[in-house]
Amino acid sequence: MRKSLILIVCMALSAAQSVASNQCRDEVFLRRVYLTVTGALPNSQECVSFLDNESPKRREALVNRLIQSELGLKYMQMHWGDILRIKSEFPSNLWPNGVQAYNRWIYEQLLHNVPYDEMVRKLLISEGSNFRAPAANFYRGFQSRTPQNYYANINLLFLGNRNCTDNGYLCFSQMKFKSTKEWKEEIIYLDIHKELPWHKVVLEDGTQLELRRDTDWREEYVNWLTSKSNRRFAEVMVNRMWYWVFGKGLVHEPDDWREDNKPSNPEKLKELTDFFVQHNYDLRALLKKILLSEEFNSPMAPEGGYIPQRLPAEVIVDALASATGIWSRYSSRVPEPFTFYPPATRATHLGDATVSSSELELFGKVSRDVSLESQRNNSITSRQLLYLMNSSALEKRIRRSPVLKRICEQHSDVLNVANAITLRVLSRRVTPNEVRLYKEYMQENGLTVQELAFDIMWIQINSNEFLYNH
Repeated sequence: MRKSLILIVCMALSAAQSVASNQCRDEVFLRRVYLTVTGALPNSQECVSFLDNESPKRREALVNRLIQSELGLKYMQMHWGDILRIKSEFPSNLWPNGVQAYNRWIYEQLLHNVPYDEMVRKLLISEGSNFRAPAANFYRGFQSRTPQNYYANINLLFLGNRNCTDNGYLCFSQMKFKSTKEWKEEIIYLDIHKELPWHKVVLEDGTQLELRRDTDWREEYVNWLTSKSNRRFAEVMVNRMWYWVFGKGLVHEPDDWREDNKPSNPEKLKELTDFFVQHNYDLRALLKKILLSEEFNSPMAPEGGYIPQRLPAEVIVDALASATGIWSRYSSRVPEPFTFYPPATRATHLGDATVSSSELELFGKVSRDVSLESQRNNSITSRQLLYLMNSSALEKRIRRSPVLKRICEQHSDVLNVANAITLRVLSRRVTPNEVRLYKEYMQENGLTVQELAFDIMWIQINSNEFLYNH
């Protein structure tokens, strides 16, 4: 390691910290909101455009644009794919056609901003071919196809209940499956004439549902679940959205609601739940309200209340690709080897947990084996740090970077080279103090500007400022 390198690595995060105020700086907000909403870094032009924008409504305008953007929709689709366990192989075994159809269905719900209660209703009342009625993959993807298992998962996802003891599972006891001649296609249908020795279901809150012959019993339960009088339904989604934004729920874990696991801020949960219900379960409006909240716009702790989060595996891998201009290649072994994804496919857009890479596994990509949010591990590990510091593959990637080559062709001075790299990697302009340190480091080690450019990118990729959303 060259002389003074450790000093420059250690300075990076402090350079971006906000001064004490009630709001984080614009450059911090820009990167924070991009990573939160899209899972991607803004490009250099987007950084300059926002940082030079003097409109008092610039943050709101940026939020409005990002939550409706293709990147924003695809990243939200990834969140849903995690908890709905969208995966070609074990244990969901949806297979590629089912995965593709299911992902497209979720994307269309988000694109058209379908109200949350309507989206859940479509999901739970679904039936038909798992290829042609995509929402039916909700039921197709269970190893144990029992009413009890469906009901347990529904309670976990939409009520945050891990230990449901009532007999609501009877509402899902008409479910049947049959295969077709199409490879891996199944039809999900109902035994509508099924008889039960009893016809009343009593839920945990005391609600009684009557199951009538020749009707879809699921509808009785879904009517109750999505009713505005069932406040828990809205609260759990509000809390899950808060978790997706901040990395920690107001009730934490976000899918573990218990009497002894109270919300950390009940007033905020009530405020957001009231808003969500009043706006007819508008997910986009809910996300916007959270992103424009005082909590999201506050400086990083300890000056403010925002707690830095290590970037998810897919986001780190995509950020490395965006910084260097060299993208990972992905292929699926299902249904047969060498099924390749298009070049420059983002890890956040893969849509199938079966598809992975050594980098994604290193940084903790979720398996999608369960519907728990805790399956994603965003802790920093020594193996990850060693990879970033010592990987010959990453070193070669930076040296071969077309981004660095283009920057060095366009600029010949330290200031402009360092600024171009910093905009690309850290989404902000370089500071005067950093330029001074880079110049001193260059002179002490007798480097050319091109050699310095490599070290600057390597230093910044190894900084906490790069690895964390702050």
